[in-house]
Amino acid sequence: MSDHDKIRELLPMAAAGALDPEEQQRVDGHVRECAACAAELDDWQLLAGGLRRLPTPQPSSALIERTRARAEWQLATQAEHRWDQRMLIFLVLFGWTVAVASWPVVRLLSGGLLGWLEPGFGRTWIGLAGYTALLWLTGGIAAAMLALRHRRERRTV
Repeated sequence: MSDHDKIRELLPMAAAGALDPEEQQRVDGHVRECAACAAELDDWQLLAGGLRRLPTPQPSSALIERTRARAEWQLATQAEHRWDQRMLIFLVLFGWTVAVASWPVVRLLSGGLLGWLEPGFGRTWIGLAGYTALLWLTGGIAAAMLALRHRRERRTV
């Protein structure tokens, strides 16, 4: 592509005043030497001037209000999703922490820590798995209840 063709591509932007100073100088220098580009630039400037004189469309106040309300609703929904995610992460971590931290206490109260070394150790792991599943189930129910409460609160607003 020649320099002439590159300048011709810049003419609409030059007419709109959207070029940086360096590009504008290149176009101005070329237009002084090239009558065809000068005529094309004049045409683009007439068009740009006519477009500037057109009235700027203004949205109705109802459209602005609906758009604002929808944006607020989306922001509230996003905030609720972030809160729900954080709460779910907290509940999962809390469930695991309680399961891991309370299992030695339960073992100590039900037969001592030496019971971990007895031959029926497989039953111990089954008990741990059941206990952990119960904690997970409780956490899941709590998360579902919190989500329902938030949905009800959002509907009343």
